[in-house]
Amino acid sequence: MTVWPAVLAALVGYLVGSLSFARIVMRIRAPGRDYRKLHRDVPGSESDFEGKSVSANSVREQLGSREGCLTALLDAFKAVAVALVFLAWQPDEPYYLIAATAAIVGHIYPIYHRFEGGMGLSTVYGAFLVVDWLGVVVTTVVSIVVGILAGRVLVLRWSGVVLMIPWIWWTTGDPWQIGFAVVANALYWTAMIPELRQYFQFKSEGTLPGEQDIAELLGMGSFWRKVSRYSLRPSASRSGGGGGRDTSQ
Repeated sequence: MTVWPAVLAALVGYLVGSLSFARIVMRIRAPGRDYRKLHRDVPGSESDFEGKSVSANSVREQLGSREGCLTALLDAFKAVAVALVFLAWQPDEPYYLIAATAAIVGHIYPIYHRFEGGMGLSTVYGAFLVVDWLGVVVTTVVSIVVGILAGRVLVLRWSGVVLMIPWIWWTTGDPWQIGFAVVANALYWTAMIPELRQYFQFKSEGTLPGEQDIAELLGMGSFWRKVSRYSLRPSASRSGGGGGRDTSQ
């Protein structure tokens, strides 16, 4: 590997990743609407959840699931596009991993928007699709099954991206790909710090929302309502349909 293609991959990946499709979709569909901060009431608490990222989730909150899904797909495509370009150009070199990593950085810290971006989950998964699409399928299925059985929405939501690290280590053993999986996770979880702080604050106050409430916050309410019946957790912790505190906390 030489320096200038690596620098080029990092530069192109970052500039493409800095494209904020959440802003683009919002400006086309709802010009003038404030999308920078979102507030959701938390049942049983005087505080509310504040989302500060500009992401597909904020678009979903403002415009609905269809626009939110479109934004997520576009965010994923950023990483897919730059990674495939450099993979096609230099298939035997890790420049595509550098480009994909830079796309994630650009999504979270976009130079065009004062470094205020999204959390990067869609972009991370876009990159993983290029690195190992089968791994994405397997770890996603595992995370869904484990999350449902455990009765935990966040396990379903988040475990797949973490499981890509041991999957890539087990299936390839390639240090570049393993390193990419670790760095991608580090970038995502760093971007998640503000939301995680709020989560643990609610937990320390004893006002942590129930699983259905969390699912509603994540736009997974109807899905979780259907599948939560298969959870192995006590039924009392899943009752209430639309919300309420999780009594198992």
